[in-house]
Formats: sequence, structure tokens, C-alpha cells
Amino acid sequence: MSDSRTTSRTAPAPRRPVDDPPVAAPPAGAPSRDTRRFLPLLPGLLMLAVALVGAGRPVLSWDEVTSAEVASRSVPQILDLIPNLDAVFGPYYLFLHFWTAVAGTGEIILRLPSIIAMAGAVTIAAELGRRLFDPAVGLVAGLLLCAVPNTSRYAAEARPYAFACFFAALAFLLLIVAVRRGGRLPWIWYGLSVLFLGLSHLIALTTLAAHLTYLVVNARDRVRVWAAAVGVALLPVLPIAYLGTTQEDTQLHWVAPITSGRIRDMPGEIVGSREVAWLLIGLAVLAVWRPGRRLVPIAVYALAPLTVVAVVSVLVSPMWVARYLLVVLAPLTLLAAVALLDGRSRHTLARAVVVLLAVAFVAIPGERAVRAATAKNGPDYRTIAKIIGAEAQPGDVVVYPARNRAIRAGTGYYLRRQSAAPADVLVEVPSAQTGWLIAYEYPDAVARLTGAPRIWLAVADRRDDPLTARPDLQSLITSGYHRIGLWQPKSATVALYAKN
Repeated sequence: MSDSRTTSRTAPAPRRPVDDPPVAAPPAGAPSRDTRRFLPLLPGLLMLAVALVGAGRPVLSWDEVTSAEVASRSVPQILDLIPNLDAVFGPYYLFLHFWTAVAGTGEIILRLPSIIAMAGAVTIAAELGRRLFDPAVGLVAGLLLCAVPNTSRYAAEARPYAFACFFAALAFLLLIVAVRRGGRLPWIWYGLSVLFLGLSHLIALTTLAAHLTYLVVNARDRVRVWAAAVGVALLPVLPIAYLGTTQEDTQLHWVAPITSGRIRDMPGEIVGSREVAWLLIGLAVLAVWRPGRRLVPIAVYALAPLTVVAVVSVLVSPMWVARYLLVVLAPLTLLAAVALLDGRSRHTLARAVVVLLAVAFVAIPGERAVRAATAKNGPDYRTIAKIIGAEAQPGDVVVYPARNRAIRAGTGYYLRRQSAAPADVLVEVPSAQTGWLIAYEYPDAVARLTGAPRIWLAVADRRDDPLTARPDLQSLITSGYHRIGLWQPKSATVALYAKN
């Protein structure tokens, strides 16, 4: 009798995690559940295609020139650089060293890993939307990310910022997986993603505040496990963080102090278009007013990096730089997508399509601007090399300002394609062998140049008299040479002097 009563009872339904969206029967003609799992791939593939359009058109920025030059060094030479400079970029330089050794050093090849990483970041952002809200939110968020000009700008950038976006989104996704599935392996994968997040960019670790918020809202009993996983994951990052703090004067000396005006301009600088930025922010604000604990971690994901960097910039050292904060783009578009798809009226889809088209239209000027030949920071090294390569003659020599890190490396990068390039006769110790980014020149520069039939001088700014960049050579050149050519491409001056 007791057995009969036991088997007739209905087993309690399993408790659904509070962050799961309510499950409703799909409307007729809607994609199946298996099909919806693949929806995040659509914006990811679109991002890959969009990022590849014109990826090789912009000249390498001065930072990309550094990436190319350091990647060409041997592993011991890269390790020699890290204690002196760019420690926070050391892991990326090592990765790029092995990548270029296999794939080559052309502009698109240098940028291709970042292009793939940004496409992956868009895919994972869409998957976050699917898991935290519903497939439509994920799809719309991913499509909005594709329209953001700076996702294309920094996808086609041989620097680690796209990787920071990728690992920030991946770490959040793997946290959700670890919480829902439990077990040791998901937490190991999560810990690895946090490790790579720290190795890609230290400031991206501010997104961990969103992880803690997610746990407080949904799974407080996992906070200790999370703290242990994060603690172990960050142990290898600590030496890099320490070196980064000791290199602050050389790494961030150029960053201007934070001001109210710079705060006001930051949204447009992060997005790459002021108009698109404020459209997305307006939508995100509408989403914040929507009740629901699922929104809180995403809001923290968007706000924590901005808040931490602003506070540090005021109290410690300025680091209010747009590219350091690109990780906020994914949560910003997620919040915008939630606002667009709030409610289930028959007008919801039409509203989302209209806004997507409007954002894409408004983003066109920004998308065109980031693909311009001279869109990036620094001189137009490509044009400098074309000028020199077209006019160069046997016996020519080239001179750069002493202790300039990028003009020599950038011009040299593009001159390697020219059939005849002037000799850089002043270099005593190449930059790769100095443990820094600057080559050491011979102390007797005048003696090294005496007798050269023609001297090229390339300067990383516009000057009426480029010799002011090399006052040590002024007497030699003014007395024994005369200027026969002067060119001024973007942010540069090139002069050619012939022997009297």
C-alpha cells in the first residue's frame, strides 16, 4: 500500500535558474530550438565580412608599427623588452611573433587575428543575449555591434584590443555555463578565459565586477568557488601587472588628465561615431528602466570599466583612453537590444528592424572614416616609403630623428617593398637588440654621413625646415648640400638633400 502511494506522487519540477528567460511556445513558423542555437553565428559571420572590407587600406598606425617591429624579433629579444617597456603587451607580441612567422607580415595578415577575435566577440555577445534573454535579443545585439564603426576600426588593428573584447565576452559566457552546469571542468575553462582576459589587457579585468554581480543575483553559493578560480587564474598575470605599474611613466605619459569635456566626448570616441553612440546610450537607458535582475550584471558590465578607469584617472594616473574601454560595446548593445525588444507586440519586430536600419545608416560616415588610408594615428608611412622609393638612387642614405620609436620602424616596414631603399647608415645597434623600441645610433653621425651623394631626412611631423629635427647634422647639410625635394604627407615631412 505504501509503495502504491509512493509511486503515484508527482515528482517536484526542477527549479529553473532565476536568470533563465521564461519559456513560451514558439509561434507558428518560428525557428526550432536547434536552429535558434545557431543564430549568434549570423552576426559573427557578418562582422567577419564587414571587418575584412578595406582592412588593408589604412596605413599601419604608430602602435601597429611597433607590433610589427617587435613581432619580427626573436623570443629572447621580446622577453628582453618586457621588463623595460610594454610589459602589458608582451603576451600579444609573443603571439604575433609566432603568427607572423607562419603567415607573413603584410597589413591584412598582421590584422587578421584581431579581425577573427572581433568576429568571435560579436558571436559570443549574441550568445550572451540568447542565454540571458532570448535569441532575438542576441541577434539584434550582434547586428548592432556590426554597425559600430570602432568594431571595424579595432578589428583591423594589430593590437590586442579585439582580443580583450573577445575574452571579456567569453569569460562572462563561461561563467554562466559553469554556474548552470556545475562541476570542475567548466570552472577550469572559466579560469582560463579570465587568465587570457588579463593577458590581453589589464583594464579589461574590470569586467569581472559584472561576474560577481551575476553571482550575487543568481548564485550566491558559488561566490567562493568563483573567487578561488579568479585568484588562481590571475596569478600568472600579477608579474605583468607589477611591471606595468613600474612602466607607467613611459607607457601613459602621453595621456591627458581627465576633464568633464573628455568625459563628454568619450562615448563618441569609444563607438567611433558620436551619433551612433548616443543612439545606443539612449536605448540602453530605456532598458535600464525595465525591471528584471537579468539586466543588472549587463549594466555593471557596461559601467564598471568606465567607472574604474575614471576614478583611477582622477586619483592615481590618467588612463582615460577610448581604445582601453572597447569592452563596454558588447553590454551596451545588449542593453539596447533589450530595449528594442521589450514586449511582445506585433510592432516589436518592425521597430527593431527600423532602428537597426537607422543605426546602420547613421554609422556610414564613421564606417567610411575608419577605412580611410590615413585613418589611424601616426604619419603616413606608406606614402613616405613611396616617395623615397620612387626617387631613390644608388648611394642614397636615409636619416631619422634620433630616439624616435616609430618613424624609422614605420618607414622601414614599407620600404622593404621597394626595390631600392636608402641605407640607414646611422644605426649602430638595431632596436631589436637594445631591449627598447629605439635603435642606438653611432655617436659620430656627421662622420658617417660625410661623402654621401644624397641624404634623405624623414620627420614625424610637418616642418618648414626639417633639419630642426636633427640639429647635430644641420652644419654638415647646410654647408655641403642643397635641398632638392620637400614632401609633406600626413603628419610627416620628407626632404632630400644633394651634395653640392
